Amino acid sequence: MTDVSPTLFTPGETEADLPPPASVLARFLRRFRQQPAAMIAFFFLVAMVLVALGAPLLAPKDPTAQNLRAVLQPVSGAHLLGTDELGRDIFSRLIFATRISMLAAAQAVIISVGIGVLPGAIAGYFGGIIDTVIMRITDAIMSYPPLILAVAIVGLLGPNLRNAMIAIGILYAPRFLRLMRSTVMSVREETFIEACRSVGCSTPRIIGRHVLPNVMSPLLVQVSLVAGFAMLAEASLSFLGLGVQPPQASWGSMLGRSVRFLDRAPLMVIVPGLMIALTVLAFNIFGDGLRDSLGRETRRVR
Repeated sequence: MTDVSPTLFTPGETEADLPPPASVLARFLRRFRQQPAAMIAFFFLVAMVLVALGAPLLAPKDPTAQNLRAVLQPVSGAHLLGTDELGRDIFSRLIFATRISMLAAAQAVIISVGIGVLPGAIAGYFGGIIDTVIMRITDAIMSYPPLILAVAIVGLLGPNLRNAMIAIGILYAPRFLRLMRSTVMSVREETFIEACRSVGCSTPRIIGRHVLPNVMSPLLVQVSLVAGFAMLAEASLSFLGLGVQPPQASWGSMLGRSVRFLDRAPLMVIVPGLMIALTVLAFNIFGDGLRDSLGRETRRVR
């Protein structure tokens, strides 16, 4: 929305004496800092990324080392969260699982963006038969239950993390496609797009220089939200044994293997489940913060 309120001048002041308007980044940071929940979610996600990057330095023990003499041990100085059914240190596995889960979410988002953004932009800008064909294919994909479709894709490609992320990426690509289509359709009708056409700008130039920059804000918000959903979907597939394969661990695979030991070692279930819940919540709160902080920037009319 354009701010059309006039700027008041004090006696003797000219327009040249006014301070320059704040930059786009400065306005975004100011708005984002005014949202405490989004700030907390942002720092939590940064902490998770740092833990994932520094996993070999932070983990006190080898996450795959087994000790069958110390099976299902309680919390102690040697094992901060106890041991699992094979005597492996739960705390170390949790740290390395952070790397797997964050990487899985990033891979799924990249695949979703790669599949969905360009067709959505094409369908929204050109419309007509191109739009109809692309949207009917999208509707066919979205007509299947999401988890069933992901299980079918993983079953076809084979159970491992890469194939699970391909399945999740395909699963969430229609979200980006529909978002891009609707956003591009609204931008293409703007006056400045008509002006570009009138002066002879080519279609690739209009899309690359004028359309895409104006749809980045909702796209970034959708990326943050889908990252949380992708992590939850990866946890579900790993829980079913279709994601990360032993001896590697993600939060979902740790949760799936530990359910049968809930009565003897409850931390094996509580800790990875809590990490999944907190991280997905952080992604969603961060996405809400981006949504409230981004958008078409206001201009000062003097």
